[in-house]
Amino acid sequence: MTDNIRIEVGAVINDGAISRFQYVIFTICILIVMCDGFDTQAVAYTAPSIAAAWNLAPGSFGTVFAAVLIGAMLGALAFGYLGDKFGRKRILALTVVLFSLLNIASAYAPSITPFIVLRFICGIALGGALPNLVALVAEYAPARKRATLVALTWGGFSLGAVVGGLISVPLISKFGWTSVFLAGGILPLCLLPFIFFILPESIKFLIVARQNAAAVASILKKIDPRRQFADNSVFFLDEVQPGRGKVSALFKNGLAIGSIFLCLAYFMSLLLFYFLINWIPLLLRQAGLPLQDALMGTIIFNFAGVIGSIFFTQLIDRKVAKPVTILGSLYFAGALAVFSIGYVEMAFWPIMSTLFFSGFLVIGAQISLGSYITNYYPTSIRGTGVGWAVLIGRFGSLTGVLIGGVLVSLGLTPEQLFQTSSVVPLLACISLLVFAKFSPIDSNDDARILKPEPEGAG
Repeated sequence: MTDNIRIEVGAVINDGAISRFQYVIFTICILIVMCDGFDTQAVAYTAPSIAAAWNLAPGSFGTVFAAVLIGAMLGALAFGYLGDKFGRKRILALTVVLFSLLNIASAYAPSITPFIVLRFICGIALGGALPNLVALVAEYAPARKRATLVALTWGGFSLGAVVGGLISVPLISKFGWTSVFLAGGILPLCLLPFIFFILPESIKFLIVARQNAAAVASILKKIDPRRQFADNSVFFLDEVQPGRGKVSALFKNGLAIGSIFLCLAYFMSLLLFYFLINWIPLLLRQAGLPLQDALMGTIIFNFAGVIGSIFFTQLIDRKVAKPVTILGSLYFAGALAVFSIGYVEMAFWPIMSTLFFSGFLVIGAQISLGSYITNYYPTSIRGTGVGWAVLIGRFGSLTGVLIGGVLVSLGLTPEQLFQTSSVVPLLACISLLVFAKFSPIDSNDDARILKPEPEGAG
């Protein structure tokens, strides 16, 4: 191999088979996202027990829920930016340490006020982990499987929330509510050795940051052991590279339409998601279903979404149609499914069937959209771009919780609430139609309309 040979790293990742090393990276990232989902939803699982222990009114937990969401908004943008500037791995390790310790500290909060402060700071760390995790997966995934692998990573959040709900009940009954936060802190701490000693830095970040080519060659040898990569080769990326970590770069070079309308669709998607997962149990109870069935509705809704995301991202990866066309169709069909919840008989099987199809379509579209947004941004601003999307999405989640409370207080019936909420996925569909009409960047692969300035490490 000559000293002057140039190697395009994206082509090495895209053209080869997915190696065992890459699967290890994806597995570690998904496990961390599952811990993130568990910890984000921990307050919901423990709220009744905490209220009883501290003699609090249930309504006082609105502030706690808001504290976690607001913290996650700030953390997503701040740590996404820091990941673009200083590296995905080191920022990811920092956020995992922070939310682990803050979860453990939450178990020892003496009253509601310090508990809220701890959950707010924990939310910052939880929100900050996600952009770096999904960026890392996107940058090690070949283009032909990227949508599926990134969606699986996003879906780990919902799966972690479901698993957390299942294990919280026996933990609380046997050890009390503090055990949920202790588990939420100890589990991610157990992943730290894998983060420090196995998880690599993003190879694409190393190139953008112009790091030592020997580090890039070492990683490439693990990805494709059959090839030889000299430490003094010149490694580069054939993609546009705006200024690293700059929020302003999200609105330049043709990216502005996506930074507005893709994220607006994501806002609508998370608004609906948080509206439904927070109010489904109450609405089904109000409609006359037993408590166990009401809680099962939320689990079925979430689980169906994970299945949907795997199915729909396969369609995107196989290029059955343009990704935006698939996503827009899903949100339109999802609106019909959510509307139908308010029309079926309030009995177990009719309700659970409509909730399954609603989750399959709406959450499946949401996770697939998150995957699309992740790949929409080039490497140099991917963490910042995903952080921006999570920030906007968390505003949607907070809005969904608040709107649900207002509508319930107005006395709308469960049927009317489900019918009203079906407007939200239609708005997401319209946002995607605007994006498809006016954006100069509409693909979900490495080929971009913008002409890149190659960045190299060598």
